[in-house]
Amino acid sequence: MNEKQFEQAQALTERLTRAGIEQALQCHLEAPLEHHGRRFCLDCADELSFARMDANPRAVRCVDCQNDHDRRGK
Repeated sequence: MNEKQFEQAQALTERLTRAGIEQALQCHLEAPLEHHGRRFCLDCADELSFARMDANPRAVRCVDCQNDHDRRGK
């Protein structure tokens, strides 16, 4: 790996780290929508699946809505 490739990899790592931190902070700001022990998507109000909750216990949106949310950069 040459110096330029190293710098590009380092810049990418920093961007991904910042994006991950931003996403984690955003999740803490949004309270989950829960009713009788069940969690619902903040955007579409569909119940979050067990698979979604297993994959991300802090999830507040279904996968489709989270992808839309991430694309919008919010």
